[in-house]
Amino acid sequence: MPGFLVHKYGGTSVGSPERIQAVADRIARAYQTDGKLVVVVSAMGHTTDDLISLAHRVSKTPPHREMDMLLTAGERISMALLSMALADRKVPALSFTGSQTGIITTGSHRRARIRHILGDRVRAALTDGKVAIVAGFQGVSENKEITTLGRGGSDTTAVALAAALGADACEIYTDVDGVFSADPRVVPGARLLRQIGHDQMVELATRGAGVLHPRSVELAKQFGVKLRVRSSLRSIDDHSYFTEIGEPKKMEDFRVLGVTSDQSKMLVDIELERPGALAAVWNVAAQHSLAVISPFFMDQRVRFFGDIEALDEWKTYLSELAVQGFVKSYELDDSRIPLSVVGDRFSQDGTVLQKVMEILAENHILVTMGAASALAITVAVSKNHADDGVRVLHEALVSKW
Repeated sequence: MPGFLVHKYGGTSVGSPERIQAVADRIARAYQTDGKLVVVVSAMGHTTDDLISLAHRVSKTPPHREMDMLLTAGERISMALLSMALADRKVPALSFTGSQTGIITTGSHRRARIRHILGDRVRAALTDGKVAIVAGFQGVSENKEITTLGRGGSDTTAVALAAALGADACEIYTDVDGVFSADPRVVPGARLLRQIGHDQMVELATRGAGVLHPRSVELAKQFGVKLRVRSSLRSIDDHSYFTEIGEPKKMEDFRVLGVTSDQSKMLVDIELERPGALAAVWNVAAQHSLAVISPFFMDQRVRFFGDIEALDEWKTYLSELAVQGFVKSYELDDSRIPLSVVGDRFSQDGTVLQKVMEILAENHILVTMGAASALAITVAVSKNHADDGVRVLHEALVSKW
């Protein structure tokens, strides 16, 4: 069904009644121009965090199934309110939950993955000339259990819908003008990246750039979805500021694209009983969809970054592995987080790794672990010094190069 766009509006874009009305104005304008539109919405502002906090006030260990039942309420609120606002503007719209949309997922609660999308009701709404508003972040398993896709899952919903329905493009609307070379709140002089390749964007997103979820970028690359990041604070007709995710049309020289840190991660340090025991750790991570970022191996020790919100789960699973004879000891250090430099072809030029270590040492920022690949260099630093590290590395590696 070509000839339409998918818009996704994040939590800050729909964070208040006033912001929802502003988004409704934008959609009304786009509807007048394009006629067909699918809109994916996140929960309002900090609703998801508030619901998580509420759950832990009534339960020490809330079951994941019930957490999914609770958390999906946030997006349902946003979609219904936006549909109401559009009704006042005489724009016909229908709101759909993930299950009503036919977003079929795996059965892994809190971190489900999309298997396929039916989308019949969304197609029917478009055919009838209505705006389809879809709750992001959620779906339904083949066993008819409500599931969520994990943090940032609304981005994944939007790109998956664009792929399944054959949209012309997917536009992710947020409170900044696009993807920057660093968080503008940390580095005021950060550069807006007009275009960035899929692989580099995945690296930035995986390592703390909160504008896009890495799974959404991977889907866009896999299914050829045109993906753009724009600001919901600018006019819908303003096309001066945006980032396009896609492969560069020309060969480019070696470069550093951005510097990130991620306060939502922790350092996981595991001493294994034997080298072959590593497979048991990886199996647990895969079985429970736990993130493993920048793994580093040495003798019978492995270090990597995981999500702080999964700290209790890691404690449980690693303790079980210790009892089973796979793990000798482990430490979960939420005071150490990843600081990363992302760019092109680092494996062909070792000067960046050298500069990263020199710059951090000169600024008295202690590095306790490091891992490097062709696209990213990631080190572990104190959470208290991460912003300083981003600033000094950006100044040396991005601003001057």
